[in-house]
Amino acid sequence: MHGHGGGGGGRSREPVDTTKLYELLGVEKNASAADVKKAYRKLAMKHHPDKGGDEGFFQELQAAHDVLSDPDKRAAYDRGGMEAVQGGGGGGEGPSDLFDILSGGGRRRQSAPGQKKGKNIQHALKMTLEEIYCGKLRKLRMSRNVIDRDYGTKRCDECNGQGAQIRTVRMGPMIQQIQQPCGACEGKGTRFRLNQIKEVVEVHVPKGAPNNHKMTFYEKADEIPDGITGDLIMVLQEQPHAVFKRKGADLYIERKISLVEALCGFEMELTHLDDRKLLIKSAPGDVTKPSSFDPFKEDESIKWELMENYDCDLEAIARGDIDDVDKCKGVIAKGQLKGKGIGGFVVRNGKTEFFKGDRDEILANKRRSNGSQLYIHAAADDGMRLMKAVKGEGLPVFKNSMEMGNLFLILTIEFPDALELTAQAALRKALPPPINAITLKEDDPGVDVCVLQGMDPIASYKEHAIDGADATQADEEEGGGGQQGVQCAQQ
Repeated sequence: MHGHGGGGGGRSREPVDTTKLYELLGVEKNASAADVKKAYRKLAMKHHPDKGGDEGFFQELQAAHDVLSDPDKRAAYDRGGMEAVQGGGGGGEGPSDLFDILSGGGRRRQSAPGQKKGKNIQHALKMTLEEIYCGKLRKLRMSRNVIDRDYGTKRCDECNGQGAQIRTVRMGPMIQQIQQPCGACEGKGTRFRLNQIKEVVEVHVPKGAPNNHKMTFYEKADEIPDGITGDLIMVLQEQPHAVFKRKGADLYIERKISLVEALCGFEMELTHLDDRKLLIKSAPGDVTKPSSFDPFKEDESIKWELMENYDCDLEAIARGDIDDVDKCKGVIAKGQLKGKGIGGFVVRNGKTEFFKGDRDEILANKRRSNGSQLYIHAAADDGMRLMKAVKGEGLPVFKNSMEMGNLFLILTIEFPDALELTAQAALRKALPPPINAITLKEDDPGVDVCVLQGMDPIASYKEHAIDGADATQADEEEGGGGQQGVQCAQQ
C-alpha cells in the first residue's frame, strides 16, 4: 500500500502539538478570549524588545496571540496544530510566507520574458469596524472562467491558425483584399472553451487593516490559454460606524458633558468594538477645557527650524543626493517620507539625511558640525491639541497587533443658559478669582454700563453692510476720489 504525504511511506505521523501556544501564554486550553488577551498583554509588556526582552521570544508571543485570539484559527489549531492553521502547508515556510497565505493566498508565479498575463480582477470587500478590530475570516463564493482541459487548445480552422483572414471587397470596377482579425478565434489563431466555475475564497483580514487595504490571490482571475492567469485582488472597504470614527490606529467618539462635569469630573459608559464594557472616568481633580482642535482636518504644513552648523547622531532612515531644502520638506509632507515620523533632516555637501524621531530626540542627539544645516520641527504649542483619551483602547496596529492605538474623546461642554445669583456666589467662592481687575465703578462720572447679550455676527454684518455702489457714492461725496486716496497714502 502506498501512502500520500505524511513523509516516509507507511510510518505513522507524530502526534500533533495543540498545547504549545497555550503554554507559551500561560493559559488553559479552555481560557476565554479575554483571558488570552490579558495574558498576552502582560507578557508582551514584560518581554518587549524596547524593554530589553528577547526579540525571538517576543515574536513567538505575537504568533501565539494571533492564533488564539482568532476563533477560526484557534479552532483549527485545536484540531490539528500549526499545520492546520497554515492550511496544511508544511515545508519550510517563513513568517512572511505564512502571512501571505493568511492574507492573500498562494505565491506569485514568475512569468517568463514576454509571457502574457491575464487581467486582474478587483473585488470590493465591505468590512465593519468591529471586524477590522477583531480580525475576520470571510468566505466568499466567487465565479471565474477556466479553460476546458478536456477540449484543450486547438488550431483555429477558420484562419488556419493565422489569427487573421483575407476578405475580398468589390468597390465598383476594383477588387480590394483586406486583412482583418479572425472573428472565430478573436485573432489568437487558437480556439478553446471556457467553463465558469464557482470557488470559495477564504479571505483573512488582519487586525487593524487600513481602509483600501489590498489582499492578492495570485492566479485566481479568469484563465487565458497563452499566458499566466491574472490575480484576484480583494480591496477592503471600511464601513462608517455609528459611534466610532477612525484615524489610523486611533479611535474617536463624540460625547456631551455638562459644565459641572467639566469642572468637577465625569464618568461615562461605552461598549467597545469587541463588546467589552468600558467605564471611562476623568482623573481626580482634573478639569476638562474646551478644545477647538479638529483631528480630522487636514494637517497643516510642518514648520521647520534651522540650526546652522549642526548634525545629528541618530541613524538616518533615508538619504538622498539632494540639497534643495524645499524639495526635502515636500518629500516629508507629501512624498515618499510622509507618515514616516521624520523629525529632522541634515543638508551637507549636496546630500541630505533624514532622521526619525520627535523634536526632543533630535535635539538630544545634535552635535556641532561646521557646514551642516540641521532642520527640525519648530517648537509648537502641543497643549492646544491635547484631548482626553484612554490609552491603549484604539484599534490594533496593522501588522503588529500587540500594539494598540488610543481612544480619544471629542467632548462638547454644554453650558447652562443662566444661573441663580446664589449659585453664582457659591461658584465665586469655590473657583479661582477673576482674571480681569476692575477699577471703575458703575456710578463714576462718564462710565457707561454695558450688558452683554447673544448676537449672530453674520446677521449683524449683513444688517449694516454697505454694497459697492453705495460705498463709491459715499467716497465721491466726501471728495475722496479712489485713486487720489491711494496716491496720497504713497506720498
